[in-house]
Amino acid sequence: MTDKKRLYYLLNGLQNRTVDINSFVDQFVKIFDLDIDYNELTENEYKIMGEVSERAARFSDSLEDLELPNVYYNEEQIRSAVGQAIHKLS
Repeated sequence: MTDKKRLYYLLNGLQNRTVDINSFVDQFVKIFDLDIDYNELTENEYKIMGEVSERAARFSDSLEDLELPNVYYNEEQIRSAVGQAIHKLS
């Protein structure tokens, strides 16, 4: 499976709840930020998936972390971003 397909798999898996949030953020950020050859992505995919990766990198399930304004994203916010990304990519 290519890195691009793995990213789509993770997006769809989170939306369909077959991938848990912690696995999603760990794998998505690793693939997008470290592994993928950006030439595999269209300009639009790069932009949209980059936005998801930025949020995923700032995911926290700690209430203490989430009290800090504009620093961390909770699970609901990540799921919302993924839903929007899937809509834009389809």
